Amino acid sequence: MKSKHTSFYTQPADRQFRWLSSTTGDPTVLAALNERMAWFYGQLDGRSSYQAMLEGIEPPPESEASQDGQWLPDYICGLQPQSILEVGCSSGRLYRQLRRQGYAQAYTGIEVADYLIQHNQQRHPEAIWQCAGAYEIPFEDGQFDVCFSTYVLEHLVYPERALEEMLRVIRPGGHLVLVFPDFVVSGRLASQQMGWSPLPRASEKLKSGRLGDALLSLFDSRVRMRRALKSARHQVGPFPINGAPICLSYPEVMGADVDAVYIASKQEVADWARARGYSVDYPCGQEGHFSLHTFISIQK
Repeated sequence: MKSKHTSFYTQPADRQFRWLSSTTGDPTVLAALNERMAWFYGQLDGRSSYQAMLEGIEPPPESEASQDGQWLPDYICGLQPQSILEVGCSSGRLYRQLRRQGYAQAYTGIEVADYLIQHNQQRHPEAIWQCAGAYEIPFEDGQFDVCFSTYVLEHLVYPERALEEMLRVIRPGGHLVLVFPDFVVSGRLASQQMGWSPLPRASEKLKSGRLGDALLSLFDSRVRMRRALKSARHQVGPFPINGAPICLSYPEVMGADVDAVYIASKQEVADWARARGYSVDYPCGQEGHFSLHTFISIQK
């Protein structure tokens, strides 16, 4: 059977780990990657396929209040904040969850895609929506009680810079609440090519008659990748990133985290925060689902 991705096999395979530290790596390489990722997330022609995927996995509005992720708005509302900033608000799904949970105070959402901000302004004029990124948040020091982001940190070329900026706009005693995958614990990084082609699953390669590619993918994913992820922070440096995510090389391949750049680790983020005198809490613990999907609260 001929695969719809046959063209992948005509391109040179690149299994190399092009990883570098986002804080001590080559600034020219980092700046170039950041520019390309800014286009991918910020411009309609770059983001359209990605946004369609997000909307495909998000529940319809009528079911948003009862989905499994309700623990996040529950926790935030339990902090009783008077002001909230969401970094990476996308289409406003979590804002709607917070309102359904009873939050009636000030909410501000920022997002790099201007067309999404315009959509949110039209749909929810009672909230504040602004086009901005995580590296330069356009608000004063200590302006918010809570700042939160969900599945944003792993997509940032400069995660440490974003952490510093999000904490800057939180008042003393306030909380930075983050949700992100722990790639080091899971042993998986979907943005890194496995085998000779970027197809996401070895089973798909096998169905296409690419036995060698499928076997190599299994080795890469179960052995080579796991070892590399565990040692990335020590081998590459602090806040390691993947400098060649699949989303930029193969835009026709779209799936969860093919655009992830930061090799996210809850341990690294917690160590970083504690070293700066912040307290760290895992509201739902670190087992089961929350072993692979970090839910962390950093108090300023």
